[in-house]
Amino acid sequence: MNRRAVLLLALAAFAPAFAAAYDAAAMVDSSVGTMPLILTVPHDGNEPLGTTPARKKGVFVRDENTRETAEAVARALEARTGKRPYIVIAKAARKYVDPNRPEDEALESPEALPAYRAYHDRVAAYVAEVKAKYPGAGLLVDVHGQKAEPDAVLRGTRAGLTTKRLVDRFGTKAIQGGDSLIGLLAAKGYKVYPAVDAASLTEMQGYTGGFTVFHYGSQNAAGIDAIQLELGRNLRNSARFAEDLAEALVKFMDKYGLEPADKATSRGAS
Repeated sequence: MNRRAVLLLALAAFAPAFAAAYDAAAMVDSSVGTMPLILTVPHDGNEPLGTTPARKKGVFVRDENTRETAEAVARALEARTGKRPYIVIAKAARKYVDPNRPEDEALESPEALPAYRAYHDRVAAYVAEVKAKYPGAGLLVDVHGQKAEPDAVLRGTRAGLTTKRLVDRFGTKAIQGGDSLIGLLAAKGYKVYPAVDAASLTEMQGYTGGFTVFHYGSQNAAGIDAIQLELGRNLRNSARFAEDLAEALVKFMDKYGLEPADKATSRGAS
């Protein structure tokens, strides 16, 4: 355990005192869903954490419009199916805390710890609820923005690790074939990486799947299948893309048993 981790553990007991400087619960927007899909948005926050100083190391860039995209996808899903996904959105600015990192890497000041834990407590609670209500089903999609490919969707699953349950059941086609999430988006004309039906599950360097999908993915006994989507700038400003992503999610989850909905509802949404 490194020195910073020891320091954070030592100061964790004082988290309630730090929380008094701001309302940690208010740093997370969330809503309970009615389908086994969780959308998480860790990097579109812009709010300060009381007097918490900014971090000096790490990435501070805001993934702008990822919140708006996730919320548009949720509305489109409800319009298509009558059901809504679970949503968890971090509101704190990334320069203070990075929810997509392990705790000992996510912050430099213990004052940010309550906000970090408030976010992950909510995600963990929703993952546990989905597992309990929908045995054998469930999907977490972690929504990010990237600048490398402004018109592309980059998938991150640690080369299939975070979708272990799905790959074990259906093979790699479930995450890379024509009926996979990226396959369905590619069929709509979007550029995706990895390429559909590529021989390797290798993902673009730097976008292979962060802490969220690794921590809550189905390689863990308490996890569910988890996919990180890195969306190019132009897609995050597109109402059409949000609709197309919602449609792809419905078809993908129905195809691979991630949504144990009645078939009439699924067919009506296709």
